[in-house]
Amino acid sequence: MSRSFSHRAGAALLFAGVAAGCGGRIHSVASTEPAPAAPSTLDRMTVRTGEQAVVVDSPTAVGRRVERMVQDAGGYLERSSSSSDGNMEIQARIPAAQLDGLMDSVAGLGKERRRRLTGADVTDQYTDLEARLRSNIALRDRLQQLLSRAATLDEVLTLEKQIARLQSDIDALQARIDQLKSRTELASLSVSLERKHVLGPLAVVGRGVGRLVGKLFVIR
Repeated sequence: MSRSFSHRAGAALLFAGVAAGCGGRIHSVASTEPAPAAPSTLDRMTVRTGEQAVVVDSPTAVGRRVERMVQDAGGYLERSSSSSDGNMEIQARIPAAQLDGLMDSVAGLGKERRRRLTGADVTDQYTDLEARLRSNIALRDRLQQLLSRAATLDEVLTLEKQIARLQSDIDALQARIDQLKSRTELASLSVSLERKHVLGPLAVVGRGVGRLVGKLFVIR
């Protein structure tokens, strides 16, 4: 049994309980709740996340360019920080359709060392939340109609209490739906800009000596 079906069954029991609590004198109201639509296989909802590390000469300067690229792509910066060794971390949100192209552009600013792309399908979760929201809205509307015909103070108080609880559930469900839509429309991007290490004179000499010593043991 699906969660949305169980929720609708629970809502029906709640409605029956309210009517019984009002002395059975409240007539039922025809449901206007539409049947939940089946999710299309061609319109799946996916939360996309991108992570990459790029080695650059100047993380600070390149970081400013990345921030402008994020804004130009229609996204926004969530966090930007620099470490004591000069490296830089950038967290941003960008339109999901722009994620691959932006990561390619960032990779072109230096030498890409790591890239990771992930996607989580949340279609079923979104569909379930919408079904529960429609069910609660339909039940709230029916109870509001009953409230307008309530004959006693007890009936009014009982209905108002149930309507307030339903409205709280509706607001919470709507907030979760809005958050899920935002996560599917805007992908998360994490960029690590690492400073390129340049060998000093002693390191260069040491590398040359190491090669010469190696040739003493291996000719070919």
